[in-house]
Amino acid sequence: MFNNFLLWRASNENNFVLLSNYLLIIYAFFLPISDTATRAIFTVILILFIFSGDIKKKLLFALKDKVVQAFILFFLMHIVWIIGSENLHEAIFKVKSYRYILYIIIYIALIQKDFIYKILTGFIFGILFSEMVSYFMLFDIHFDFITYTGTGINVPFMNSYTQYAEMLSISMGILLYGIIYKQQNIYYKALSTLFFISASANIFIIQSKLGYGLYTISILTVTFMILIKYKKYIMIPIAIFLIFGGYFTAYNLSSVFKNRVDGFFNQTEMAVESRNYHTSTGIRIGYYNYAIDFFKENFLFGVGTSDHSVEFLNFIEEHEENKQNIIALRKGLSAGGFSNFDSELLDISVQFGILGLIILFNIFWQLYNYKVDDYYLKVIQVIFITILLTTSMASGLFMYSKIGKIFTLLSALTLKLYYEKKDPIL
Repeated sequence: MFNNFLLWRASNENNFVLLSNYLLIIYAFFLPISDTATRAIFTVILILFIFSGDIKKKLLFALKDKVVQAFILFFLMHIVWIIGSENLHEAIFKVKSYRYILYIIIYIALIQKDFIYKILTGFIFGILFSEMVSYFMLFDIHFDFITYTGTGINVPFMNSYTQYAEMLSISMGILLYGIIYKQQNIYYKALSTLFFISASANIFIIQSKLGYGLYTISILTVTFMILIKYKKYIMIPIAIFLIFGGYFTAYNLSSVFKNRVDGFFNQTEMAVESRNYHTSTGIRIGYYNYAIDFFKENFLFGVGTSDHSVEFLNFIEEHEENKQNIIALRKGLSAGGFSNFDSELLDISVQFGILGLIILFNIFWQLYNYKVDDYYLKVIQVIFITILLTTSMASGLFMYSKIGKIFTLLSALTLKLYYEKKDPIL
């Protein structure tokens, strides 16, 4: 019976790979929508991977990739720095939560080259669905079959409006380049244009101040990639029109955008001039202010996985006299295993020192230097690198599984795959 099973598995290995690729399209669609759905789908994909054969060969292929090595090194850093941790429970919790980083190995081992754009389209349509629901929320239209798990005004599924803005800005950049330079039929271009406009408008009806900046960064990144490849300087006035036209329209039509922008400048002024850190913007400025001095005292190796929250709070209380500031700065650093500074850069630098920052930046550096034959994929790569690197200064990346999983999947789509040839198993 066991021999029959082995024969059955061997004769269906190609089907297992093919089925896993179709599931990855669905998986990509649900990534920005539902953690429950993506966990269930990936479990099936993992089983199919085990049945797909040549596991050792596939794993070795993936592990030779420098980008994969960079992600793994980042994950291992959290494990190694557990040694000597005074908050062992929180440190182990964080490491377990980061295991999805290793999914990139499975992606490279299973994704077929001709499924790259299909999987990418699945992700884009997942954002489109989120957008539709966001507009329903704006007009107070609700459906019983949709479970809203998002946090913030008009955010349907993401854990915060900042994460949602990240995904909108990435999809905006991908669509904008496709509209201008990718050969597509007229119907797909029209749909892409409509989606780009709706995504742009959607950013301005949510509360993410960072997202308002990412709108510009997304457009400028695409403009830069077009200029260096095609020398089409017509993109400069187009970018200026989109950026200034978008902000002007949003400021005059979106009360959410207007209030958040006005509040940002007011809170920044209070934080800088009066050291008022008990506002949303002031908290981030306060973290940077104290984290820089704290970082200098633990420059090389930091304080260890998850030890940063307690030690940093002690540092603040030693140097801050304003009790309201202490309470506000304590707020974000009391979230158990996911206590954070609202900044991936600060979290990593304080926990792991300059060495941790090098390991983090190495991921982006290896991606940026990666040789990609398809220029559209290179553009996509630079778009999400720029967006996520910018976001890391004012928000977490890997602590949010939706963002981290999207990061690893988009990265894998731009790397060399085990099934590199077109239609290798059909």
